[in-house]
Amino acid sequence: MSRVLTNNVGLQFARESTIGVLPGSPQWRTLEPNSIGAYGATITTVERRPISKQRGRKKGTVVNLESSAEWDADLTLDSATDFAEGFVFAEFANKEFDLKSSTGTLPPPVASATTWTIDAASALLAGKVQFTAVQLATLLWAKGYTNAANNGLHVITVDLATSGTVLTAGGSSLVTETPPTNASLQVCGIRVLNDADLTLTVTGSTATLVSGAAITNWATLGIFPGMYIHIGSATNAGALQFGLGAGGTVSFGYARVTSISGPTLNLDKLSTTLSTAVGAAGLSQDVLFGRFLRNVAVDADADDNRYLEQSYQFEAAYPDLGGVGVDEYEYAIGNFANEWAINIPLIEKATATWNFVGTNSDPITSTRKTNASAARNPLRTTAINTSSDVVRITTDLVSSQSDVCFKSLTFTLGNNVTPENCIGTLGASYVNTGLFEVNLDGQMAFTRKEIVNAIRNNTTVTFSCILRNQDGALVIDIPSLTFGGGDREFPLDATVLVNITGLAFNDPAGTIPNVSLGISVFAVVPWA
Repeated sequence: MSRVLTNNVGLQFARESTIGVLPGSPQWRTLEPNSIGAYGATITTVERRPISKQRGRKKGTVVNLESSAEWDADLTLDSATDFAEGFVFAEFANKEFDLKSSTGTLPPPVASATTWTIDAASALLAGKVQFTAVQLATLLWAKGYTNAANNGLHVITVDLATSGTVLTAGGSSLVTETPPTNASLQVCGIRVLNDADLTLTVTGSTATLVSGAAITNWATLGIFPGMYIHIGSATNAGALQFGLGAGGTVSFGYARVTSISGPTLNLDKLSTTLSTAVGAAGLSQDVLFGRFLRNVAVDADADDNRYLEQSYQFEAAYPDLGGVGVDEYEYAIGNFANEWAINIPLIEKATATWNFVGTNSDPITSTRKTNASAARNPLRTTAINTSSDVVRITTDLVSSQSDVCFKSLTFTLGNNVTPENCIGTLGASYVNTGLFEVNLDGQMAFTRKEIVNAIRNNTTVTFSCILRNQDGALVIDIPSLTFGGGDREFPLDATVLVNITGLAFNDPAGTIPNVSLGISVFAVVPWA
């Protein structure tokens, strides 16, 4: 007798083109669950119970099918971004920064001696990828290529034309290869080649970053209000470590963009390592940024600002279910993102739980769906630890980061998804999505009174958390929320603790209007 061992079960997913329907050539991706809480169909039957001398039930009938998928896994850069669009119901701004091959699919861009061959560039991508001699050059970050020379930071040396298919990185000494299917080439920022072009002016908790000549409008590069940037290079060594510097002064770190006025970026939520500085002679300046996601209105339908209802299909592979050496497969279809909980515990690794509600699940079969046997493995799989990989947790209520001491923190994104049934159909005919809700639960050391007072006064607060490791960075930003709870715990021989909750809301008068959540994803940031 064959058995299906839990450790051998495989779980993967693909995006659907419409609910319940895969595209003609779907791209499957492998998941790395720690545990699977629910998967596939739950069948409801109703028995017959007629009055009878036989004193027994009669065979009933199937009346309903409920389909779902739920698992928990370590929070990695790939697991965080795989379903982010589905949970926020929006497309990533700068989604084209994740560059595709010349076929528009897998494998990623092919490398030659000094160039990568990419899919035909859209006008949108070509407008953001720029090179101007002595002024400006787009930065690329490659990861997962077989040849080490192809990986890492590269600077383009030729402007990308609309519909262009070649990215040139002069002097990069690339090695010709067709990369593994899970390799990645992404736009990761810009380098200002004019060494004295940028000026950073810090005033209290805000700042401006101004370009003298190299950049006439930061927005054309793919920078948006609400997005986080990193001023400074991708490495912790060399002259480019600090984005700005003069007279021995260095200035580098993270900041949130609040607004853009041509060559001027207005910034807040600054790293403490940022201070007023100007570009130093002989020192080019790097500004890192990447994809950006925020909730948008349902009628948003423009480049970098598009509402999206994305459904997913999942495959569970059951080894030996059909007999020794005969695998069988179960497909959960028409799944919408219901709830995503990101858990940041004390002295541990960050984890998350994903929950989906679907319309149906196909009967278990020995036949796999198109391309399922060629699933793409995740690339950015390094666990995020909750000590050295948490850059900072900030709120505007407490100005000093040293006074913010969280013991636990959980972000929950919910869409209030429910299935809807119709007479004559087994399983859900539709999936209803409700309000997008972002909640926070945490416990922190009682070091300051401001947060407790803000609960009582129903004060509008802003909150953010930056996570990063050698795979890149993830910034979770809540522009406007109110705190609740506030009950204290008094453990003996320890610090008094405060339990808080937070409810994000769309604030039309906020610094980032009508946004409950912003997610900034960096392909690379300094890490060591």
